[in-house]
Amino acid sequence: KDTSQFNMWDTPSLGELQKALDDPSNPIGMRMRAAYHLRHVHVKAENEIDQSLVVEALSKGLLDPHHGSLMRHEFAYVMGQLKDERCCETLETILQDDTDCVMVRHEAAEALGAIGADRSKPALKAVMDRYPDRPELSDTCRLAMNVMDWRAAGGDPENAPAACACMLSPYSSVDPAPPHPSHVNKSDEELGDILCNDTLPIFERYRAMFSLRNRGGEGAVKELCRSLVKDESSALLRHEVAYVLGQMQHPACVEALEESLRRKDEHEMVRHESAEALGAIEGRWDEVEAILTEFSTDENVVVRESCCVALDAADYWGHNNSTANEGNGTNKEAMSFTQQKNEANDDARETREPSRMLVNHFNVQ
Repeated sequence: KDTSQFNMWDTPSLGELQKALDDPSNPIGMRMRAAYHLRHVHVKAENEIDQSLVVEALSKGLLDPHHGSLMRHEFAYVMGQLKDERCCETLETILQDDTDCVMVRHEAAEALGAIGADRSKPALKAVMDRYPDRPELSDTCRLAMNVMDWRAAGGDPENAPAACACMLSPYSSVDPAPPHPSHVNKSDEELGDILCNDTLPIFERYRAMFSLRNRGGEGAVKELCRSLVKDESSALLRHEVAYVLGQMQHPACVEALEESLRRKDEHEMVRHESAEALGAIEGRWDEVEAILTEFSTDENVVVRESCCVALDAADYWGHNNSTANEGNGTNKEAMSFTQQKNEANDDARETREPSRMLVNHFNVQ
């Protein structure tokens, strides 16, 4: 079977996915899809052997610098979403490697926070203390420990009833911070002011961000866009805002994401996230495609590859009633980008998987 032609509606075999990741010269879009299919294999696995093989494949990819920073940071992200403590050793190794790419190390720290194992706290604290002048690392480690402490205090929404509507996430990602129950009484503008207030702890700003995301609507999108283009305090926060906007897929955020992408002096992880988010936006694909195509030759390799990945993802899922799936027996043709993703999620909810299938960095909700 040609692993470059993974069918979005069927999960390839574990062996095919391992093969796709064994060769770092394979197209990055194919490797990206393989990583997210592995997440689904892990969720659906009926034995720990297959789960261990998934962890092994992702760990091997993360440790191999030939995959490049963008792909390796994606491996780390997926490992965090697994919430499998067997990932911790590799993630801790990457986090503590002073010679590795900051973006990859940041994602390793965020993944450790998502997993939430006590064993990772010493590594997170050590890196946080060692890099006070590198907030991409220190603030990520601080956020990871904050959310772990919040869970330890009984704040995990998976194990407790939601206190209000804004605590209910319509997304199945494992997030670096929870919304706050008190935010239900605040306006979009008030939450935006919290998000943009650089005198507040970053954990509180993140909580406002995820409250806005969960609330949804154009007002919330505008406040998130305000922070993306106006904030000067934290590249870490801006990159997470771009990711959240990609999850929301609202057409009102195109201008802010484009402005972020066009800023050559912006941190590469913010520009990369803005590019991938643009690839998920609905309703304005012709404009988005032109922007991504323009920056697909950017001098920054992470930005360049992110644009190519976003274009690849759009081609893979299909935009504007694509018939990309015609003839594969799935009867999914003539669907929009969002319709196809929603149907994938509906299919997943019919299985024993408690969250959703194909939740990935292309913002499949």
